[in-house]
Amino acid sequence: MATLVLDNGAYTAKIGYSLEKVSVIPNCQFRSKNSRLKTFTANQLDEIKDPSGLFYILPFQKGYLVNWDVQRKVWDHLFGKEMFKVDFADTSIIITEPYFNFTSIQESMNEILFEEYQFQSALRINGGSLSAHHCFHSKPSELCCLVVDSGFSFTHIAPYCRSKKLNHGIQRLEAELRSLVPAHLPVSVLLPPNPVCHAWEGGKLLAHSPDFDEMVVTREEYEENGHCVCEDKFDI
Repeated sequence: MATLVLDNGAYTAKIGYSLEKVSVIPNCQFRSKNSRLKTFTANQLDEIKDPSGLFYILPFQKGYLVNWDVQRKVWDHLFGKEMFKVDFADTSIIITEPYFNFTSIQESMNEILFEEYQFQSALRINGGSLSAHHCFHSKPSELCCLVVDSGFSFTHIAPYCRSKKLNHGIQRLEAELRSLVPAHLPVSVLLPPNPVCHAWEGGKLLAHSPDFDEMVVTREEYEENGHCVCEDKFDI
């Protein structure tokens, strides 16, 4: 079964199969200021010689996915024949969502992934958790890390210990990083070579982890148990 990794950011979508390279694509639609009947989706912007007459419509507002019409159209384009040609019945998806995501948004995403697209299985996860997985995979001797997840809308500080997210310690950045850890502990800072795609790379590694099958929810499990099985399995 193929695994599609989608770091669904508020500005760009980082997407690709776990055995392939990542593509960074605008997560939005574009319309002409003069003729609003013409709409361009995601990387269709590349076809436009002069984009100055366009305005863009984002599916995210203030860090949360609220415009499902736009998001569906972007996903339809990404999953369709022009892009990744997804065979939903034989594909698992790893998809990111923000920290402190609203329950209503989580449930809407479950319905769209399983009921509309009918992916074989899915894992919803925070982008910072994928970055932490990348860190622990590349430095297995490390016991703890602080992930600075700085996106289009928010910057979060998220602590992880022994690969587990410490939910009570997650903060939106309002203090200096150094003040978030005890003064006697040494702090080393790692800037990934490609920060934009670091979470996606973590998802790629996670897709090949021996624990991956235990982390996902299958369509059969969702059809039998509904949202509660996703709430139980996904650490959001």
